[in-house]
Amino acid sequence: MKRKIIAVVGILGILSILIGYKMYNKPHADIAGAKSIATFSAADLQKTFSDKEEEANTKYLDKVITVSGKIMSQKTEGDKVILQLETGDPMSTVICNLDPFSTHRRKEFKEGEMVQFKGTCSGYLSDVILDRCVELE
Repeated sequence: MKRKIIAVVGILGILSILIGYKMYNKPHADIAGAKSIATFSAADLQKTFSDKEEEANTKYLDKVITVSGKIMSQKTEGDKVILQLETGDPMSTVICNLDPFSTHRRKEFKEGEMVQFKGTCSGYLSDVILDRCVELE
């Protein structure tokens, strides 16, 4: 009886290790190839969240969306590129964090330049935040 218990525990342990290893080495989702569930201008996206945050969270949180707008500023912290898009509201922007797992054709943007990004919506804290953004052509 003890041998059966030890064998079962051993098999479960090995399976756990294999599953953990596979999950740890799982490739990141391809944002560039992912389908966007909605397309917004930066102003419309900000307004959607500021008007009905709970409803917007339900629809768009952790989902891939597309946003277009004018670059307000760019900040680089190490390898991390953070862009702010104008919304027409001086107290709120759309923040796009470029995807560190994707290859970008460029990482330098000019203030006032019109751009379009696809990324995962992370929420709203006076600014709408999109992570893992990739530029669309």
